[in-house]
Amino acid sequence: MTFEEQLAAAHQELASKGVWHANYNPPLCRLLRRFGYPVKPPHYEGWLTNVLIFGVGIGLVWGMVMWFFSWQPMGIDPLFALRQTALFAGFFGLIMASWLWLRRKQLKLTPWEQLAEPSDADDEGDELNENP
Repeated sequence: MTFEEQLAAAHQELASKGVWHANYNPPLCRLLRRFGYPVKPPHYEGWLTNVLIFGVGIGLVWGMVMWFFSWQPMGIDPLFALRQTALFAGFFGLIMASWLWLRRKQLKLTPWEQLAEPSDADDEGDELNENP
């Protein structure tokens, strides 16, 4: 089972459950895959992985924007800015990871390891080869 087969099966399953294309195949994931990194859709990543990816990602962007456009001109202490960024990023990462975990349970998604595996119900010819 190749990663591409599992990814295609995951995208098909998510699309059939009504998940928006931008939610299960975000631009950053597409970019990383284009560079050769095997990135699973966020719905199939682990909870801690999602906390770290979403938290660090938003923390870097939000912290830099806040520092250059608000905190530095106001003369805010850099340690205060780091603490605020860490709190915001941690909270955002927790919320997003929990939301994806909840959606994975609500949609009853197939575990990543079982994607694109042939199921026993699809094999009609197996009964003919079984010994009594």
